[in-house]
Amino acid sequence: MKYKIIWIDDSRDWVNSIEVEIKEYFEDKEFEVVIHKFQDVESSREIMSETYIDLILIDYGLPGMKGDKYIQELRLGRCFAHIVFYSRDINKVQLFEEDKHFIHVTDRDGISNIMEDVSDHAYRKYHHPAFMRGLLLSEFIDLENLMEDLISSCFDDKEEYFKETIIRKGGEAFSLMTKQKFILRLIKNQNGDVGMKKKLDAIAFTSSKFNERIIKRRNVLAHAHPDYSVETARITLKSSIVDVEFNGDWFHETREHIHEYKNKIKKLHALNIR
Repeated sequence: MKYKIIWIDDSRDWVNSIEVEIKEYFEDKEFEVVIHKFQDVESSREIMSETYIDLILIDYGLPGMKGDKYIQELRLGRCFAHIVFYSRDINKVQLFEEDKHFIHVTDRDGISNIMEDVSDHAYRKYHHPAFMRGLLLSEFIDLENLMEDLISSCFDDKEEYFKETIIRKGGEAFSLMTKQKFILRLIKNQNGDVGMKKKLDAIAFTSSKFNERIIKRRNVLAHAHPDYSVETARITLKSSIVDVEFNGDWFHETREHIHEYKNKIKKLHALNIR
């Protein structure tokens, strides 16, 4: 199973000296580890927006934006990847709020022990079908919340009223499909603006791909019955929509699709379309 790590630290020699050890912790747990290394926050932003990340290793003393500020920015931007936050000087990071489920805080000397714990925790999570299914459903919910934010922003000073009284109390009347149609209508309304149309074409939010990559997969996860085969040790999600073998490939492919559309919605929001 793939495991994606972003590592942000400007001490290249130190990172290179322990990289093999870090990878081995995860490879020993049967993960296919991919590590993307950066020396500052700014150079990491593009890949952070392009794909989902399982783990972020980040130093405090970075050039430009410090590690703690970037963590706060990521959380506000709905990035809930596991984080290991560290520093040469433990006094620089010990005041940072620590959540044992999502954030570990340590000095450099303690990072090996922390990473062993993180790899063990990751193995138990990603080899538990209920967790994997729950994680995907929570990410679908987060995508839907981003869509709600985009739609509500069209109502200016009535944004919160619209969100609370129309969207969240609308039930099936304001389903994921309805939200998609609303956003497609917003996009269509921009056709008279040539410059805006080029930007929207680049984002490429289309109904056919959204239905296939998001709605169909969300519905399978939400309504399917898991069927376990003793003979093959495989799990099949059985539903009236389609039967799906629930394995690592399908899990990661679905996460990629969710992240892709989260990114599209954020880009549409940034265009301030009405």
